[in-house]
Amino acid sequence: MATCAAATAAALAVGAALPAAAAGYTASAGPFGPAVAVTGTGGQQSLIDVRTAGNGTVFALWRNKAAGATAWDIQAVVRPAGSNTWSAPHLLFTSDNATAPVELTVTADGHAEAAWTTGSYADSSLAAVSAGWDPATGRWSDPVTLTSYAGLDLSMPRLAAAADGTVTAVWVQGDGGWNYEAMTATLASGATTWSAPHRLGGVSGGFIEQFSLAVAPDGAATVVWDAWDRTTDSNIDSIVTRVAPGGDWSTPAALPGADAASTDVQVSMSAGGATTVLWQSATNGVETLRSRTRPSPTGSWGPVQTAVPILQDNDDSGPLTAPNGDITYVWAGWTGSAGMPIVQAVTRSAGTGAWSAPKTLSTGYVDWQVDASIGADGTVQVVWPQTPGIDNGDDHYLEWAVRADGTWSKATALNATPVAAVPDMDALTGEVAAGPDGRATVLGRTAVYAPGSADRYTSQVWERSQTLLAKPGITKQATMTGTARTGSRLTCSAAWSGYNATGTWSWLRDGRTIAGATGTTRTLTADDYTHKVTCKVTVSNGAGSVNSTAPAVTVAAGPSLKDTEAPSVSGTAKVGHRLTAAHGTWSPAATTYSYSWKRNGKAITGATRSTYVLVKADKGQKVSVTVTAHRYGWAGGSAATASVTVH
Repeated sequence: MATCAAATAAALAVGAALPAAAAGYTASAGPFGPAVAVTGTGGQQSLIDVRTAGNGTVFALWRNKAAGATAWDIQAVVRPAGSNTWSAPHLLFTSDNATAPVELTVTADGHAEAAWTTGSYADSSLAAVSAGWDPATGRWSDPVTLTSYAGLDLSMPRLAAAADGTVTAVWVQGDGGWNYEAMTATLASGATTWSAPHRLGGVSGGFIEQFSLAVAPDGAATVVWDAWDRTTDSNIDSIVTRVAPGGDWSTPAALPGADAASTDVQVSMSAGGATTVLWQSATNGVETLRSRTRPSPTGSWGPVQTAVPILQDNDDSGPLTAPNGDITYVWAGWTGSAGMPIVQAVTRSAGTGAWSAPKTLSTGYVDWQVDASIGADGTVQVVWPQTPGIDNGDDHYLEWAVRADGTWSKATALNATPVAAVPDMDALTGEVAAGPDGRATVLGRTAVYAPGSADRYTSQVWERSQTLLAKPGITKQATMTGTARTGSRLTCSAAWSGYNATGTWSWLRDGRTIAGATGTTRTLTADDYTHKVTCKVTVSNGAGSVNSTAPAVTVAAGPSLKDTEAPSVSGTAKVGHRLTAAHGTWSPAATTYSYSWKRNGKAITGATRSTYVLVKADKGQKVSVTVTAHRYGWAGGSAATASVTVH
């Protein structure tokens, strides 16, 4: 298993950085950890589901056929909240059906319930059974009967849990002679037996093709179903509601807004009880996804809306409802504009009540599959297999995208090395679960072609999870380089580690932040002269921040001012006349000047102004002036004029 895990991890690389995200998500979502193999490599598997309970416990289901076997074992593994270790696979049941379905629901406190069907109509032994995971004992219960049916047709139950752990089941049963019923039962939290089945409604002279269940956290519930009436060759969509947990179900009513061409009904409920129903309606061969929403189980329905104008879906997520009531729908299907199957998504804003334009998530040729999940913080996680394009079907990648804070990330491949194609078999498939904080757990299955063998291929199930985001760390403390004097540039540098970590810079003078100084470099000014200056880096991500401050330095005076235009003397060089000194131009610009007049190179006592009146002692001598330029924070600069001979 260790070798297998290492090999899988080598083929799977962490994707691109996460986008800005919803509250809770940024603070918890780190990179994907290494791939962990949860099966061996000698058999065959197909994925069923992966889900995360409200306390962080993760449940994964798949079908497993051992090498040389003819039957499929439906297995479940559990990773307890706060643990990185998966349980040993638990056998739920064995089936000859390579696509044997199982329904799974999870609860807020870490329980889970799995349901499936058994028996045969031939001997009137049809039944739906379920098994529950108890976190207190760390065990799955023995299967118990959810319902038994002596007729010809019993559907897979749909399961959904309320916040208190009560599980509601809905199923369809019929006699195969066009008489079908929608049924329900509940399993109270901690109970070991289901309530007696209750009839929600039915159809005579037809059959129920599709049905959907949604349960709000407070236990209110809605069921919708689509029935086909053979007499009129039309569809009849019905809805029933349970306003309170343990309360009575309403009598079936026609789904408002649906018509005889409406099919594929689906329902969702928000944390506040807002109910949204989706259905597809065909007009002139064009399928449209429509919706209708009511604010509560007893509220009035809003207008019929068009969620997707043209829908050609092969696989979809169903409506994913965020706590604030936003609804996201993700699907994989053909689009004429792209000329290939792609993955797209739309979101209905609870605030505006409007559906967004379809957003294309995929970046290649999609293998007609997609799986999506929503976390308790509203984060939507999506995975799908794709190849680079319609002309390259050999390189398979499992793509991942996330919607957080209203923004979709760019799709990223979870496997760095492509998975080779397998004849007549999906080479790569995936399921995703968003945890209570939005972090993803991905269940993947990779197949390998085995030419010449009876089974034709082998496969392996693996898991990858986003790790908790860790606070960044400083790997090299902040340091400054450069000369600490006015006019010189100091450069601040540091190094750090951490996922999605970014650094911000600041400069301080005598311990106080200098306004506007936010770069990695700073040119020292006269305000810094004689003060202690330092730099600081603050490194942050969603998990927290760290900082590092460089040792402070005292700023010395800048270099001497330099003349860019030399000083000069003007006037008549004759005893009794006045000479005037021009101070010239200096860099940096001087603010004050001082003067020293000289006779034959020696200072003339008292001659310190910009002008000088020549005296008898100057006659026949050479007179000049030295100008000294001054600026605060800089060393003074001096320059002498050319001398003049006094007549």
